Amino acid sequence: MARTIARIAAIGTLFIASLTITPTTGAWAASACSSPQEKTFSLPGKPDVWVGAEMCIYTRGTGNNQKTGMLSINWSGSFLGGKRFDKFIAEARVERNDIIYGNEQCDWTSDLNSISDSEGVMWDCYAYYSSSLNGGWTADGRIIYNINNDGKGDYVWNLTGSPRVAIAPDGTETLEPSAEAPSVEEAPDDPTS
Repeated sequence: MARTIARIAAIGTLFIASLTITPTTGAWAASACSSPQEKTFSLPGKPDVWVGAEMCIYTRGTGNNQKTGMLSINWSGSFLGGKRFDKFIAEARVERNDIIYGNEQCDWTSDLNSISDSEGVMWDCYAYYSSSLNGGWTADGRIIYNINNDGKGDYVWNLTGSPRVAIAPDGTETLEPSAEAPSVEEAPDDPTS
């Protein structure tokens, strides 16, 4: 029961943080975030790790032209010592109409292996792109992970992207329905591709 309450609080933290935190100071013309997504990683011989994730896009529109994609995670899990993950890499992307314009990877492997608990703490991975093009901008991303001692290699957790944002001619924010694919869990990388 306590772990369930902690996870609900962590999802709430992820949601509230997405409403109040922007990647840098300044006036952002448009922003949109995906719904919180979550996954529990079953670790052999160690307590499970729960991760909440969210994708957000921030744009300053035609004035500054800065587009920022942000992948945020919040996690919880007990720690008994040892190695949890052989790989845990977050990848944030700035996309326009499903074409990648900016991409960044953040390697959080050692962080997840060495910190006992980060309940309520947000970790962010940013991707940037500058463009005067308007409309169709989204943030998308994935987490590439390898669980220590499970004998199965790398997996990919594809996250649901943010809604699309645009700036209307009068300078106001508009949202466009997202055409991003739903989250795919536990899909191993294809070693032949």
